[in-house]
Amino acid sequence: MRWLRITAITICLIVIGGCGRSPVTRFYALTPVASATAPAAQSTLAPSIGVRAVDLPAELDRPQIVTRSGTNSVELAEFDRWSAPLRDIIMRLLAENLAAQLPADRVGVYPWMPGESVEQEVTVEVIRFEGRLSGPCVLEARWRVTGPGGRATRVAGRTNVTENAGGDYASLVATQSQLVARLSADIAAAIRSNVAARPQTSN
Repeated sequence: MRWLRITAITICLIVIGGCGRSPVTRFYALTPVASATAPAAQSTLAPSIGVRAVDLPAELDRPQIVTRSGTNSVELAEFDRWSAPLRDIIMRLLAENLAAQLPADRVGVYPWMPGESVEQEVTVEVIRFEGRLSGPCVLEARWRVTGPGGRATRVAGRTNVTENAGGDYASLVATQSQLVARLSADIAAAIRSNVAARPQTSN
């Protein structure tokens, strides 16, 4: 009986010790993707550009990575999270992608540095940014490029892109990075067209 009691206590201690270990939390960030569109050559018309705002649906404005689990259901990955607020990650990634694709003197993220002036401001409203593990990822967004302070819309558009992701969260995030790259390419193309359409003034 004594040995049975000792064995039972040992098993209980092992079980309690195992229950005390929580899963490791993994953190992810969207990253720039090499664009198939080469940046335009530098020109005297190169504007300064700022990413002013990115609006997200409420269900995405959280630390956990959100995936679609059904037509009317989503899952929150408690141990697979964004390394920073998703809104901030997308803003920084847009700025980085635009800087690689445009002949801009500068591409910044709001708030601007003291004394910094921005000629064109980019705002994005994300309508859908979701995906399934081993399934499709979707980015649907409306965007505008305006003058300083949101005055006078210069160009506006809508991007709706889909790509399939692999079966883990690293693959899902890599696919979402591709989607943001395609959004950035649409915005960059619109800005290039807008700059090229301006009448050039002679000295």
